[in-house]
Amino acid sequence: MNFNSIVARLHGLVGNDPGAPSIAQIESACNVLYASSLLKEEGRPVRARVTLAPPEAFATAEGPPIGTHAVRFTTPYAFSTNEIKRLSPAASFFHSVIAAWPDRDRGFRIWGILNTGPRWMNLVAGGRKPLGGEMPHPIIHVRDPGWLLFYQGYSLVAEWRGREFHGPRLDVFQSPLLNQRFAHLRRNLIAELAEGCLPDTINTDDYAELCHLISLQFVKRVINLVRTSGHGGSLVMLPAFMEGNEVATRWIDCKYSAEPDAAGLRFRHLLQSIIRRVGQLCQKNSSLEQAWQQFRHSDDPELDRLEEAFFELARFFSDLMQVDGALVLDQRLCILGFGGEIRVDRNVFQVSQSHDLGGTNLTDWNVQADGTRHRSVYRLCSVEPKVIGFVISQDSQVRMIANVEESVVFWMHTVV
Repeated sequence: MNFNSIVARLHGLVGNDPGAPSIAQIESACNVLYASSLLKEEGRPVRARVTLAPPEAFATAEGPPIGTHAVRFTTPYAFSTNEIKRLSPAASFFHSVIAAWPDRDRGFRIWGILNTGPRWMNLVAGGRKPLGGEMPHPIIHVRDPGWLLFYQGYSLVAEWRGREFHGPRLDVFQSPLLNQRFAHLRRNLIAELAEGCLPDTINTDDYAELCHLISLQFVKRVINLVRTSGHGGSLVMLPAFMEGNEVATRWIDCKYSAEPDAAGLRFRHLLQSIIRRVGQLCQKNSSLEQAWQQFRHSDDPELDRLEEAFFELARFFSDLMQVDGALVLDQRLCILGFGGEIRVDRNVFQVSQSHDLGGTNLTDWNVQADGTRHRSVYRLCSVEPKVIGFVISQDSQVRMIANVEESVVFWMHTVV
């Protein structure tokens, strides 16, 4: 992936529209946005989403949460670093998009602001509500100084960071490793629920998979809240039950340890309540997809209440990660402690980066380029093969770290 291929990809997405920009105009626009990312507006970094789309691509009478509210300027403005900087506070990164399109021979002009609402964040941040209408034109995220992300609809296609260009990174929450390591706990949870009259509208295997999908929404929300806080943090998941307590006692000093009581199992209890309620709302012989859509689209007041409690717990977990040290959970997402200092007396000189979800396409990684958070989780995973760690850097990058066949491997997670 290089700059020319990114520009060619963007041109391919818009080239058939009337009045479409030339390759040279798109190249110039990308350079303007990169330069904008290096500026500040009243002390705040410039952060914005920008779409390359004509005004006629958007309806005049729609709006969030499902549609897009398009505000068209009476006079288009120059597509310049200063205009992007000035408009960035008005076009809030998480809620709106700056819209630009060529104006005859004058090149790109900013013709308006699109209010999309925040539901697009559900892809990475967790969330039950549907995303609404997908943006049909490319969107460029001015994410941080020297960092642009290029999207087609909701799919990341390329990344420009500093002097490096990348193809799309991985959604680690689709990793088979996560699915496999938690499978036995999902089956146990469903078996436990079945004893309490779990509705038979969905089969057992689909119930278990639904547990997995909803649990991923929760962990996504925790990770994203930490990432957007600008603080960074570490989360380690140990084996469940006594095995996890033994790992924590052996390798981690938690400044704040939690009592092993029912309060620590709040995630599990909420998940059981959500699963049971979805089963009650589904029709007989519903498929996994139908159950998932019921979870995402239902306006049921009880499900809304449970979702609010579920994601408030996610915020609580993210707050615990603001304390220096790791948040320590077991695989049931039961809190063992926080402010954890990993004290594995073993150096790890070799780790690998996986470029595929299966962990087979690996390249060597220079451990010395990483900070204390990463290296401490590497050491823990090297001595405890069942541990899974997530490390969020202050610059918003996210890695999942695990032991795969006696080797420490990490995955770079796609961010927005």
